[in-house]
Amino acid sequence: MEKILVAMDPMRTNFYACIHALNLAKRIKARVLFLLVFSPPARETKQPFEEEIAVSVKRRLESFIEEGRSEGIAVDYYLVYGDYENEIVSFVHENRITLLVVEFPAERGHLSENFRYFIDKIRHRINCRIEVVNEKPVISERKEDSSVAPVPTDSGK
Repeated sequence: MEKILVAMDPMRTNFYACIHALNLAKRIKARVLFLLVFSPPARETKQPFEEEIAVSVKRRLESFIEEGRSEGIAVDYYLVYGDYENEIVSFVHENRITLLVVEFPAERGHLSENFRYFIDKIRHRINCRIEVVNEKPVISERKEDSSVAPVPTDSGK
């Protein structure tokens, strides 16, 4: 059975990878494993916004898990504290993951370059396929294409 791992950093996730993995699992009858990787807690107290983000991400993820299970998808959820890259690599090896799904950062520039470097490093350390999910822009209004002639609605009568 295929095992799909969705690795998430709660400070940078938009849940597109979750949606993609659940849709794929439904089609191919795979198991989905969500891995939420938090930075190791520092000795000083966390910033209040970090805790709020963590709680918000957990709630949203739990709703995806509930929805997936209601559709008959086998879903598991793991929460770890540690280095994002190392936690993913060890999880892939320990759980015999066949597909890793990660989300391309929505922010462009420096973060996207770091992400490309991360993917290059990680793909040499794991033995599974990797799918990178991009945010799909929502088109709210269809614009008329001036290069296409309109089709008449009457039949010439």
